[in-house]
Amino acid sequence: MKQNWELSNKKVETKNLFSDLEMATRKILVSRGVDSEKKRKEFLSPDYIRDLHDPFELDEMDKAIDLFLFAKEKGRKVCIYGDYDADGVTSSVLLSDFFSQIGVDSFCYIPDRNKEGYSLNKGAIDKVLLDGAKMIISVDCGVSSVEEVKYAKQKGVKVIILDHHHVGDVLPNADAIVNPRKRNDRYKEKNLAGVGVVFKFVQAVASKIKDYDLEQLKWFLDLVAIGTVADCMALTGENRTLVKFGLIVLSKTRRTGLKQLFHVGRISIDQHSIPSSQQIGFQIGPRINAAGRMDHASLAFDLLASKENEESKARLLALEIEDKNKRRQKVTEVIVKEVQQKVEKRSSKPAVIIEASPNWEIGVVGLAAGKIAEKFNVPTILFQEKDDGLYGSGRSVDDLNLLEIIDKHKDLMKQFGGHAQALGIRLEKEKLGDFQKKIKGEMEKIERKNHGKEIRIDAEIELEEINNKLVQELSLLEPFGSKNERPKLFSRRLVIKEMRVVGNGEKHLKLWLVDEKSDKRSLECIGFGMAQNFEGLRIGGKINVVYNLEEDSWNGMKKIQASLIDIERL
Repeated sequence: MKQNWELSNKKVETKNLFSDLEMATRKILVSRGVDSEKKRKEFLSPDYIRDLHDPFELDEMDKAIDLFLFAKEKGRKVCIYGDYDADGVTSSVLLSDFFSQIGVDSFCYIPDRNKEGYSLNKGAIDKVLLDGAKMIISVDCGVSSVEEVKYAKQKGVKVIILDHHHVGDVLPNADAIVNPRKRNDRYKEKNLAGVGVVFKFVQAVASKIKDYDLEQLKWFLDLVAIGTVADCMALTGENRTLVKFGLIVLSKTRRTGLKQLFHVGRISIDQHSIPSSQQIGFQIGPRINAAGRMDHASLAFDLLASKENEESKARLLALEIEDKNKRRQKVTEVIVKEVQQKVEKRSSKPAVIIEASPNWEIGVVGLAAGKIAEKFNVPTILFQEKDDGLYGSGRSVDDLNLLEIIDKHKDLMKQFGGHAQALGIRLEKEKLGDFQKKIKGEMEKIERKNHGKEIRIDAEIELEEINNKLVQELSLLEPFGSKNERPKLFSRRLVIKEMRVVGNGEKHLKLWLVDEKSDKRSLECIGFGMAQNFEGLRIGGKINVVYNLEEDSWNGMKKIQASLIDIERL
């Protein structure tokens, strides 16, 4: 069962460094680059005023603001052109709500994933012009739409792009492009989500509007947190501050749509406790995404944009989205099983998985690719085959930048874009074989440890170091997510004192472990979905374990519990 374990080799050099904290906490902070009091303050105690950067440091932000304020002054209608995922929807709702506050005549257009595809398209531009738009502001998309922006400009419309995706060699000829990933951009936070870029734009506009209360901008942070976490952006730097405060706002959200989504989906979020980023990643984000994956993202937009007096409407939308999410789960599972069977029939483990089928839905191939990539620990790209070509989505593994790899063969693709770990591709059918061959060749050049999943351990600790103070300190590292995962701890040569399988279908493994030198200290462990490993273990046997440490509550009682990640039998 043991996978590739890599223990952090960063040492706590100074005895006095963070001396008020448990040694395990000190090791974890140092392993994450937090090695000074200044960095500790920024990481453990984010401050909304201190840690948010000046939005005007973003390249062309001043230009975008001047253009927008001129359009506002002239009373020109603005089209918010969004993307159909959770980041795009939250971006669109945030900007729409803000424009309502400041009296801008605006409307939102989100393309149909199946009929129109990603980002700007000429048909959509014609539609928004007919609706009276004099300015298009694209959010979470647009930076790769060179021909479409050219078309819009020829029609006499102003175009502002607020995006965060990969920037190609050629930029659209927009009136202003705000994207921290631009090569000449010196903004400190390169990992802003699309909704993060929109929030910076809103901050900049609000600072120029007389008598606008900047404090009320904080109420948009629930949307910023959802979009940032759902899009798997790094939860470090400015993103960490935005999400940390966004989770607080989420617990008190004024949004009728979110309240109904929580109620219908049985998501336990209320003002009595701060939600976790995991609740966004596994419960909220997937439901918002389900609208655009299985139907049209306007369902999610309408839900999040619902007014206080539209509770009945919001409940119906939440119920509809819940149904879409259940269907999304079933359809994804069918694709995963189909691809898994194909891979398992091969004589050797592939360096990359690239498959296509006319039966797969474009809305869920990315999710299926993510599950396959996780299972086989290799980059995976899955395509839906249509009459006019292949429409695909890819997911990477570890720190492997899949976007850089396929960028070497951009001549094979009609369109591509995204992030290092997740991307979208459009390909001509006849080029699939060549694409598979070239990407496979690139992957075979990359040296990876047995192509096995790598587990990066933050700290090795003894059982006697585990106490309530340590668990409380570890909670200060939240919110957890990309680039700031829940701390992985390692303990060696533990003895199995007791074990059993638990849960429906007896899928989970329960262990009680003690130190081989002393049985005075016991650690209760749960291994979700790990019961299949029960046969190889025995009472009295010795193991090394990697785990997360957490506080478990049951019937009002709290206890320390380890959530198992991996086991090595000795």
